[in-house]
Amino acid sequence: MSKGPKITIIGAASYFFGKQIIHKMATSEIMAGGTLAMVDTDPHKLAVMMKLARRVFARTRCGVKLLGATRRREVMKDSDFMVLTFSDRNTHFRKLDTEIAARHGIRMCSSDTIGPGGIFRALREIPHVLAMARDARQLAPHSWIINFVNPTAVLGIALRRYATELASFAICDGHHEPYNTLNWCKMAGVLPADATSVPSDVLRKLDLAIAGVNHFTWVLRFRYDGKDMFPVLRRRMVKDAARDKTTADTHSKASFNVAYQLELFDIFGVIPDTISHTKEYVPYYQGYGRMPVKPEPIRLFDADQRVREMIKAWEVTEQYAAGKLRESEFLKKFGSDHASDIMESMWGNLRKPFYINTFNGGAVANMPADAFLELRCDLDMRGPRPLPAGAMPRGVLGLQHQVLDTHELTAQAAVTGDRALLRRAMLADPLCNNVGDADACIRDLLDAERDGLPSYWYK
Repeated sequence: MSKGPKITIIGAASYFFGKQIIHKMATSEIMAGGTLAMVDTDPHKLAVMMKLARRVFARTRCGVKLLGATRRREVMKDSDFMVLTFSDRNTHFRKLDTEIAARHGIRMCSSDTIGPGGIFRALREIPHVLAMARDARQLAPHSWIINFVNPTAVLGIALRRYATELASFAICDGHHEPYNTLNWCKMAGVLPADATSVPSDVLRKLDLAIAGVNHFTWVLRFRYDGKDMFPVLRRRMVKDAARDKTTADTHSKASFNVAYQLELFDIFGVIPDTISHTKEYVPYYQGYGRMPVKPEPIRLFDADQRVREMIKAWEVTEQYAAGKLRESEFLKKFGSDHASDIMESMWGNLRKPFYINTFNGGAVANMPADAFLELRCDLDMRGPRPLPAGAMPRGVLGLQHQVLDTHELTAQAAVTGDRALLRRAMLADPLCNNVGDADACIRDLLDAERDGLPSYWYK
């Protein structure tokens, strides 16, 4: 059995990723005998994650070496992979972003990928990302840097534009394969609702193309055995949207999603497939204009609800680490995730396709080669190779370019500290509709988030 990789996790106590990488390292034959280096600036949280990992690794006898540090440079040397999954007071700043933007006429249901929330989170996080890249250049120059931090596309762009000598790509959990393809097949009736995998004979008949900027991706084509499945999916959406309007989830990212999705499909002829975010990327559900928004304008991100969810999840983590919940239960309840599956496939040369945020390279025929898109890719230790997706239809094409311009300007502003570029990014953003409000929003966010932003914004 070959030795597994060395994986360094920056942000080991991640709400979404910490437990999943422990599970993968503990259960994968390909990862066995490797090294897991866990980095977290919070000593208590790091200690909890280390204790959990030790218990699980002892249970499975996986032979994985465990390292831990509050300072990344102590453990990152010679890493094969570095996964960025950190955040700086995430919900605190997202609450500020949401409330301040709403005072200036912009509504955000997620507040971390587009609009003032996405722009200012990028301003906060990109300096950290590039500092990590500088450390990697010295200590692990041959590692793959995988960004798993929102705004995924903006941080991924920053790495590709400003750390060009390093190998990197970005990911998001929204298109985790093979579950993404499985779910679409079940929604279209290609597979029964209780199916757990996509058989090879179904895959041979399937033509499913999904592409776009992260959180603004669209199903461009869905055919099965030569049949267009869009009419089938539309009938499903009509039925689900009617129920959606009577049983709307109170969660900002979940409420009325099918109704929004159906309307966007009818407008553009392709399906927005990350609608909990996409509804925040278009101006139609902001409440602008004289006519009422149906079913309603998007609901504002509920930071307090997210805090409660994170506290509850962390309490469970502590129970596993303390042995109050058994390791056997942990191994049954949790599983791998997008990042851990990608690293396993790359290291083991499993030749599995995954959705990766990277340069287009011609996959979407009518977009630039360096457009930073989420695309289905072949993937191994040489990196992602996007697969052909076809053309982006007009209408959506223009919106894609607007979002990309906003993201590129945001990354450039974050690197340079140039207020003129920041202003341009805000005014290019699809949610901004007033110069005065944009200027006031920038001013108020800079004032409120001084302790989370680099000092060069205040010179």
